[in-house]
Amino acid sequence: MESSTKEKFSLVYRYGDGLYVNLTSRCPTACRFCIKFSLDYKYRGFNLKLPGEPSVKEILDAAPADLSVFREVVFCGYGEATFRIKEMEELAGAFRSRGAKRVRLNTVGLGNLINGRDVTPDLARFLDAVSISLNTVDPLRYEEIMRPLPEYRGKALASVLDFISACVGRVPETTVTAVEGTAPDADAVRRAAEERGARFVLRPFLAEDAG
Repeated sequence: MESSTKEKFSLVYRYGDGLYVNLTSRCPTACRFCIKFSLDYKYRGFNLKLPGEPSVKEILDAAPADLSVFREVVFCGYGEATFRIKEMEELAGAFRSRGAKRVRLNTVGLGNLINGRDVTPDLARFLDAVSISLNTVDPLRYEEIMRPLPEYRGKALASVLDFISACVGRVPETTVTAVEGTAPDADAVRRAAEERGARFVLRPFLAEDAG
């Protein structure tokens, strides 16, 4: 499933009862709380820094043939999978043919800015759930915490909030998250999520690699 030695990069990896798919290292943000910087793209012994973007075939070759043993398959590495929506959709179909029960996306919610259009109708075709990392609803704090790349600054927060609303209307399960200890206005984030019809989760801060 992962590469033969953990020193090499991993295209897929297990965490809990899920199979996680490492589709890209590109990301529109450089979040202050992201452990890829302190751990050099490592996570629980797996190297998630990709030398290039894997093909659909490479991902499928790395994934188990029987996915029914997992609770879910999650698009989640240290990059933003909405850079590769077409590949996500193709993979989701293949995963379901291998018995995947549930397909989820973890995202910072900037897919619309990345692609220059509303991508939520695309996501609704193949996702069961989406988890959106928000962390603050204050524009200045958002720039400080999430640190969007220059081309997204000044418009990222509004785009994420619109993305949440659109996902709620289309994707079966939409969750908004904030990281414990780094979200200065977690209650406001909760209200913003719930006002839009999304679930809210305050998730633990990952301070170090768990080995």
